[in-house]
Amino acid sequence: MTRSEPRVVTGLMLGAFLAFGIDTLVIVAGLWYVDRLSAAAARWVSVAVLAFFTLWVGVRWARLRLRNGAGDGGDTGDDSTDQRDPLEKLKQRYADGELSDAEFEERLDTLLDADRRAESTGETARLELSRDSE
Repeated sequence: MTRSEPRVVTGLMLGAFLAFGIDTLVIVAGLWYVDRLSAAAARWVSVAVLAFFTLWVGVRWARLRLRNGAGDGGDTGDDSTDQRDPLEKLKQRYADGELSDAEFEERLDTLLDADRRAESTGETARLELSRDSE
């Protein structure tokens, strides 16, 4: 499974939940409007649908925060964080005293130039950037 597939699945799930929730709310509102459903029942169904959707969004948000936070806390064996943000790695190496001022500025210029090239060509230059910052 590639990295983009979980986002696609999450997007599809979000779309399905939105469609189901909105359809349910429309049906409940219609039934209430034609006096086939009491106001109290319509209210409870609406609250239940909204609560379920809010809970689902909260769980997804918490999972994303935990997944993104796991890469910040230490070595998890996944080097994708370093490839994704070489600027932070470069800053950390400079702060740790591994790089001189001149080396830091030279590598920073290289990173910025690579980012500009990547934006202009639409390609990702993260692998090149991570090699440059090592």
